[in-house]
Amino acid sequence: MTIKGIGINAHSSRIDGDLKILERDLAHFEELGFDYVEIPVDGVDGVIGGRLNVKNIKKVQGALRKFHLKATIHAPGPLCLREGDFDLYGKVFKSSINFTWHLGAEILVYHGGSFGTFKRAKSMIKSQQALHERKEAEALKSLSDFAAERGVRICIENGAYPIEDLVRLVRTVDRKNVGITYDFGHGFLFYRCYGTEEDFLESIKKASPYLEHVHIHDNFGRLTPEFVNDPLHDPYLCRLAFGEGDLHLPPGMGRIPYGKIIPLLSDYEGVALMEIDPRHRDRYPQARVMVERLFGYSRDSIQVREGGNLGEQQTQPLAQDVPGARATPILTEAQSAVPLHTETQGEPTDSSMSTHKLTRGRDDLQ
Repeated sequence: MTIKGIGINAHSSRIDGDLKILERDLAHFEELGFDYVEIPVDGVDGVIGGRLNVKNIKKVQGALRKFHLKATIHAPGPLCLREGDFDLYGKVFKSSINFTWHLGAEILVYHGGSFGTFKRAKSMIKSQQALHERKEAEALKSLSDFAAERGVRICIENGAYPIEDLVRLVRTVDRKNVGITYDFGHGFLFYRCYGTEEDFLESIKKASPYLEHVHIHDNFGRLTPEFVNDPLHDPYLCRLAFGEGDLHLPPGMGRIPYGKIIPLLSDYEGVALMEIDPRHRDRYPQARVMVERLFGYSRDSIQVREGGNLGEQQTQPLAQDVPGARATPILTEAQSAVPLHTETQGEPTDSSMSTHKLTRGRDDLQ
């Protein structure tokens, strides 16, 4: 197993649209020795009303240029292709793909399937559930083609449902750039409540052939009434005292058996991405060291093998050098089906970032 590096999440609620906070966090992450950062589209207001927010993309690009961190991207949490306003959700998804491409990233994490409560998913009659699955699969086929042109891989994250459902979805979509993000915290919660530890470990084996990305954090395997916690009615500080829910603790603070998990990832070659609640940011250094030891990762060996320092790795190929990408400029309104500006009432469009510059896409981060 040879991973690409160790990553940490930039937290949506902590950033809350304030890109100065993002930049301070990026500096902190680099100082602590992280290689990657997962940037939330919604946390940095990268998409507004389904449209790409060019002004903020430019700011995030500028922040990333100051550091040697490479990026993965997390689509907005509520994004769902199974039900609701499919036209709007499709626009948000396409804009998230373009957001990923502009930041020189390859991984876009999407909360797929019935991500919320397992009880809600079970309450659906089979025909209804099958219909929703077909809608999501068809949407992902189209979106994956759009993403492939930009060198982006869509990695669907497991939630409150059996891993077999996610594997079936990925197989149905049947695209090389659609795979799985296995979130060990979500998997552990689900199988502790609706199965066994053996079922949990077996689910990782089943996901392994499609595994493109992982989320590493910890919890105690105790579900709250809602799998996805509602911070308004179920605040973190209340759940933490009782060890309930999806706590996103640093690995080692809960009960997830990472010692049994890592041997199952022998073929994994992606990023070891920790997704930790910033409440525990004082434990980032210990968490990073623990994950490095679990994966047998050495930053020095990665630099020697790939050549140069991590800053040089930040350079991304031009669009025409990306396998599957078109040599012609990619981002135009007609091609993306999403306007290239954010029309905010009373606020002018950022004219300093022209459409011509946007078409450079991945090269922007050089």
